[in-house]
Amino acid sequence: MIKIIRNGVAIQGWKSVSVGLSLSTLCNGFNLSQFVADNFDSPVLFPGDEVRIEVDGELLIEGFVDKMESSFSSGSHDISISGREKTCDLVDCSLKEFGLSWKNKTAEQIIKSVCDCFGLLFQSNGVKTDGPIVKFCPDPGCTGADIISDVCRQKCVVCTSAGDGIVKLVNDDFDYAEDFIRQGVNVVSANVTFDNSERYSDYVVLCSSDPKTKRRGEGFDGEITRNRCLVVVDESYGTVDSANQKASFEALSRSARSTTLNVSMVGWKRSNGKLWRPGVLVDVLIPAFFGKNVQTLLVNSVELSYDSSGSVVDLELVRKDYYSQPPKKKVKRKADPWADIRKKTALYEAKK
Repeated sequence: MIKIIRNGVAIQGWKSVSVGLSLSTLCNGFNLSQFVADNFDSPVLFPGDEVRIEVDGELLIEGFVDKMESSFSSGSHDISISGREKTCDLVDCSLKEFGLSWKNKTAEQIIKSVCDCFGLLFQSNGVKTDGPIVKFCPDPGCTGADIISDVCRQKCVVCTSAGDGIVKLVNDDFDYAEDFIRQGVNVVSANVTFDNSERYSDYVVLCSSDPKTKRRGEGFDGEITRNRCLVVVDESYGTVDSANQKASFEALSRSARSTTLNVSMVGWKRSNGKLWRPGVLVDVLIPAFFGKNVQTLLVNSVELSYDSSGSVVDLELVRKDYYSQPPKKKVKRKADPWADIRKKTALYEAKK
């Protein structure tokens, strides 16, 4: 049962709802459509109202209404509401204090300090960053989310929020879901994207703290066989070790982002009765895209929708190493990553 709660009181009269949750964002959103009996019905939600959406008593998202739209024409009247979770101010607003800087503070300490300014909780989620940041001076006018993003980039970590308004670091120790996403069984529709346009064979990170750029790190993507090099200037007070880590992180994260699978299924819940949420690993078998190989992928984003036709979940799945820390050793060049699919295609063509 879906419950919409406004300023602490459950409301009725809505006809559709959708909630988007993602590991890749600090602020998730929701959309509602109000049932209208006649052209004189008034909206039940207004900008600024605090909204809480629950499913069978489980919190899905808690935040504020951003926008309300009402329109009518001959024979129809529509009222739609959109909003975001409590971290919206962190994403939209700058800090009032100008000239803020942090010296010899860990990433966790800086992020917590920023969250405190917005009355938000921060959890490290079991993630520990390496050493303090020597000096961090954000530009005036930066939003809280900008500061957090810059800090996370320096330490090769990612911050997210799960709809509850709590900012937390992404821990790549994900749980496995017992579900099996399978073409022809529970998949209504699917699409996949393979995109190498943002991948490079070699990554070089230069430390700006060294005017002669003697401090540099290197990373490699073994699946890119052409000579493609990307040079990144690290604006922090970096070391050779941190530069190597950032170069390897760039290589790994860009490689993981190159494959995205989107799947639509009926229902909001997994086989164990829990809601589909980002941050779980699941086995996927879609021969149309991956042949007969079972892929273990990470649920990165979830879109939960409900209207008169029923409930649907849209999953964005990515490689399971999407948020992993880079390996300590340099990556060797690999053979053609598309070899299995090319072989399958060749056999299919031969049978024609």
